[in-house]
Formats: sequence, structure tokens, C-alpha cells
Amino acid sequence: MADPRDIPTLSPLRERSGQVKLILLKRIAELGEPRLGSGFYALLPVAAATAIILFLVLFIFLWILIAILSGFNAPNDRTLPAVLTASISMTALIGASLGAIYAFRKQVLAERDGLRADQQVYSDRYVKAAELLAHERPSARLAGLHSLAILADDWKEGRVPCVMAICSYLRLPTLDLQAENPDAGEREVRRTAWKSIRTRLLDPTDGISWHQQEFDFSGGHFDNVDLDLTRLNDARIQFRNCVFRDGELRLRATKLTDVVLDFTGSSFHNMKVMLQGAELNDGAVVCFDETSVTNSSFELHQMSMKAESHLLVRRAQISDSAFKFDADDEGFFFQRPASKVDGEVDFSESTLDRTRFSMHAYALTGRLVLHEVRTNDVRISVPSRISGDAYVNLDVVSNGPTEISIGPGKLEGGDLRIRPRGGEPKTLEVQFNTFELAGGEVLIYPSVPYWKRFRFDLIHEQRGRLVISGDFDEDVDLDIDRAADIREH
Repeated sequence: MADPRDIPTLSPLRERSGQVKLILLKRIAELGEPRLGSGFYALLPVAAATAIILFLVLFIFLWILIAILSGFNAPNDRTLPAVLTASISMTALIGASLGAIYAFRKQVLAERDGLRADQQVYSDRYVKAAELLAHERPSARLAGLHSLAILADDWKEGRVPCVMAICSYLRLPTLDLQAENPDAGEREVRRTAWKSIRTRLLDPTDGISWHQQEFDFSGGHFDNVDLDLTRLNDARIQFRNCVFRDGELRLRATKLTDVVLDFTGSSFHNMKVMLQGAELNDGAVVCFDETSVTNSSFELHQMSMKAESHLLVRRAQISDSAFKFDADDEGFFFQRPASKVDGEVDFSESTLDRTRFSMHAYALTGRLVLHEVRTNDVRISVPSRISGDAYVNLDVVSNGPTEISIGPGKLEGGDLRIRPRGGEPKTLEVQFNTFELAGGEVLIYPSVPYWKRFRFDLIHEQRGRLVISGDFDEDVDLDIDRAADIREH
């Protein structure tokens, strides 16, 4: 019998094995238990157990189903492999579906994390740009302004606050319009701000367009505003209660569609408001209600106003100014074959002192309303061609010399009414010069003391109605064409 002491000992192998275990335990300690027990590897046992349980459930379910369908007979050797195969296939299919759902959810979460990171970057850019815009140096403010404009282009979801920030800056009363030497740096910042806005309103189809935004400049003080050639679609632009002084408001060749351009309550002093060649399409409203206008000129040559568009100057106080729908010279570069008003021009209840209102070059199929306009030293000319269902209301209150000139021109349809509503005696003069009454109706109310002169010079055969409701005073200067067919109301 061999001596047990002659058998080779296993202690060195055990020691080597113990050393390996110590190394593994040390490595595990370095990695940490949470890392080992989490993530993908931690899910493996759970996934394996779930797969086994799901396979067993499906196998038992199919076994019972086949037994029921076969008359409660246990599946035979032929059907058993088929049950196993079906159970494995269904388990694999369900597992793959769950894996796809998990991968999709993981991708969505990753995209959300990326979106949050992008939003944080945009927010940081916004804060930095706003800080620059509040800097005391004009160069820094210019940098902040450019940063905000570029951020609005890049950040579609944050475009509204960026645009609002630029509008808010322009509203700040930092520019002294009455100073002899206003801050040149601030003027450049503001000029750049308007240029940034204008550039992004030129093309509604541009991806960086700022159309369909709300621009609120209410309460601001402005000298020069440049929005020439812009296309304003489905927007609301507010200049309510603003001060415009010693400069130009440029809206030449602007196209407005379903837009409200609101100047309600603003004041204009020594301003040139330029709307030459503007197009007011359906639903467009340009509102100068309750404004104060002194020593200013409204250049309204060659405008086009479609049906349901409105130019409103109601309850305004206007003095020493001109509303020039007619160009002063024939070389105006926005000239078109015709200027037509299918919409509405309304000056109701406004006060016009030492003011010119000239609209002879226009064709009217819409409405021209000067209802209860208080006039003093005023000259008014109405469109030379009036047709369709046009309506002209010249029911003025002549508080001083007032001259209304109609023609040379033609009335083809609609109503033209002159019914003085009050004023001073012997101040109203109305002259129909070389006028063709081809249709429609002219209605005159003479039985008031405000009339000074009435002239009706008719050309061609009269086919419309001239209705004079009552008699003029004996001392009114009358000159009515003998060929006129006058009807009493």
C-alpha cells in the first residue's frame, strides 16, 4: 500500500486557485457592485427567465388548445414537435417585438435628451444676446441684435421671444427725437434692427421668414421706419400710441394679405408716410384711427385695394397736412395702369384743418366715406371713375372754406351723396366738372345754409339720376347744366 505521504500534494494548486479568486474579487470590488448588477448584463437573467416562462405558457396553451380541438385527446408524437416549434417561434417573435419596442423607446429618450441639450444651447445663446443688447456700447448692442436675429432663424420654436425682444428694444425710449445731435450709434442700432425685420419679411416662402408673427411696437418713438417691399401675410403689426417725428415711415410696394397694420392713437409730426404702390388684399386693414397728424404728408399714390380691405382714418385730428392719393409728378416709379379701390376708405368723424385730400386718379367700386368730417380750409377731390356698387359719402361739416371737386370723370353705378351735416354758413363749394352721369345716382341736400357754391357741368347723355332734395338759398352761386335732368326726392 502506498504511503500517503508519497501522493503529490494539491496545496500549490489550491493556493494558485485562491490567488485567482482574490484577483477576481478585487476586480469586482474595483468595478463596484452597482455597475455589475445594472445595465445590459443585469437584464440577462431576467430576460432568460422571462423567455423560459413565456415559452412554457405558450407551450401549455397550445397543448391545451390542440387537446380541445382534437376532442380532449393528448397531442401525439406528430403534433408535439409542431407545438414545440410554434411555441419557440412565438416566443422569439414576442421577444423580438419587445426588443424593438425597447430599442425604439431608448431612441426616443435619446432624441429627447438631445433636444433638451439643443434647447439649453439656444437658451444660453438667447441670454447672451439679450445681455449684449443691454450693453452701453453701440457696437455690443449691434452684436447682440445680430445674434438675436440669427438665433430666431435657427430656433424656430423660440422665434417668438427673439422677435419680441427686438420689438421691445425698438420700443424703448432711448432715442431723443428732439435732440439737436441724437446718438449716432443708437441710430445705427435701430436702423440695423429695422433692416433685420424687413429682410425677413420679404419672402413668405423662405424658411427663415418671420411671417405669421406678431410685431408689437406700441408706445415707441420713431423717426425712420423702413418696411419697403415687404410681404405681410397673416400677421398683426401694432404701432399703437406711438410717436412719429421728423422722418419717414416707408411702406412702399408692400403687399398686405389678411393683415392688421394698426397705428391707432399715434401721433405724426413732420412725417412722410409712404404707401406708394401698396397692395391691400382681402382682409387687409391699415388703421390710423384717433391719430394726431400735423405738418405731414401721406403718399398714397397708385395703391391697390381689393374687396374687404380697409384704410381707416376715423376720429383723427389732421392739420396742415396732405393725403395724396394722386402723384405729384408723372415720373413716379410705382405708376401702374390703374389705381382701384374695391375696398373701403373711411375718414368718418375726423377733423381736417388746412388739409388737402386728392383722389382724382383713382377708380372706385368700393366705399369712400367722409361722414361728418369737420373741415376748415380743405380741398377734396374724389375718384374720377365711380362704378359698380360704389358708395361715396361726402356728408361733411364745413367749419371753414371747403371745396369738393368731382371730375372730370364718370359715374357709372352706385351712389354719390352730399348731405352737409353742419358747420358755418356759406363755406361749402361743390363742383362737378365735365362730369358724365352714365349711371347710378347723385343725391344733393341743398336746404341748409352751409352752401356757398354748387356747379354741375354735365357731358354726354344723362343716364343716371340727379336728385336735388329741396331748394338752394337765393344767394348760393348756382351753375347747373341745362341738359341735366333733375329729380326731386
